[in-house]
Amino acid sequence: MAESGGTHGTSGTGQPERSARRAFLDAYDRVLQRSAAPLAAIDLTSEFGTTRVFAGGPAEAPPVLLIHAYQATSAEWLALAGLLSSDHRLYAIDMMGDAGHSVPGERAVRTPDDLVDYLDTVLDGLGLSSAELCGHSFGAWIALSYAISRPARVDRLILLDPTMTFSSLLPTYVLRATPSLTKPSSARRRSLIRWETRRADIDPAWLELTGMAADTFGGLPTVPTRIPKAATVAALTMPALVIVAGRSRVHNKGQVTRRAGSRLPHARVEIVQGASHYGLPLTHAGEIAALIRLP
Repeated sequence: MAESGGTHGTSGTGQPERSARRAFLDAYDRVLQRSAAPLAAIDLTSEFGTTRVFAGGPAEAPPVLLIHAYQATSAEWLALAGLLSSDHRLYAIDMMGDAGHSVPGERAVRTPDDLVDYLDTVLDGLGLSSAELCGHSFGAWIALSYAISRPARVDRLILLDPTMTFSSLLPTYVLRATPSLTKPSSARRRSLIRWETRRADIDPAWLELTGMAADTFGGLPTVPTRIPKAATVAALTMPALVIVAGRSRVHNKGQVTRRAGSRLPHARVEIVQGASHYGLPLTHAGEIAALIRLP
């Protein structure tokens, strides 16, 4: 299911109106300032535009690229970054074409091949020949897709409740999510998250921010997603960690768990009980950090 929106809060070109974008970015920066780990903003320029990356942790530590979920922004990584930044070099990417500080350039990210080329420019811009990739939801699909195309550049895959990687979306979720995708708004986005998380105690500042993202950037489509072929995934040789949300209402968690274990030959698959799909990196950062550190 490709996630795309209408034109709410955008100009006729599909880009956010300047005032709406400024209000969103001001709110975004206020949330980022709450980070327990010092984060330095880096801007990388390529044919795709200017990509904002937030970096933290020792420069000599193993590099980890953090790829956020759709409209979740890099703010969803703050709790995890605070726990991992002592021994990991973290790079949280504001993904091009999604909500954040990144600004599109001459070449648009429209296809999976574009997305792979785009991530090449991010790694190159950071001076990295390879890195661990950690993605959540749609970000996990992006991480897996990149690993399939550029296996030599991925040291380890960390997939947090990955969507459209091992299983389709549940019809009940698609029914709930469709209004927030076809006619995006803050109210619809927040309502979807409250339903999926069963009204769990989600950071209200982040919830407000992701709602603003729907208002401001809702007209920007994402790359269409397809579940990779089992044989293609089975050819991967890098170590992998798949963390499944035990209370996810987005896909069949049992099917995701089984297929991840059987298709990824070097994967460790873990279930975080009590975690929802949207809440996983926000509400269970401690468990995720501990799993990442396991040998």
